[in-house]
Amino acid sequence: FWFPPTVLTPRRGDRTVTEEIFGPVVTVLPFDDEADGIALANDSVYGLSGSIWTENLSRALRVSRAVESGNLSVNSHSSVRYSTPFGGFKQSGLGRELGPDAPLSFTETKNVFFAMQEAL
Repeated sequence: FWFPPTVLTPRRGDRTVTEEIFGPVVTVLPFDDEADGIALANDSVYGLSGSIWTENLSRALRVSRAVESGNLSVNSHSSVRYSTPFGGFKQSGLGRELGPDAPLSFTETKNVFFAMQEAL
């Protein structure tokens, strides 16, 4: 999917909730309590990024640990910084871009051993 700047208010289970949407889109869904909100956030095979909005720091830490997403912002719409790793969980890609460990995501180590006879 791709939309121009859009606010969506779909039903639970709608493809706009469970699929990855690229574009300036926010999906807003009501939830009953913290556990329901976490379950709703994790109800997808994808986990690229998301945001948590709360004034309660303890809740922000607790929920950010439970949400299955590679990039989370608290009280912000953007979690991408060039000095920090960027990448998703689940089926939202492999490895991490950016940050000091990024080269490891694009490196495959190989061990090659040569048994050589010494020259006399």
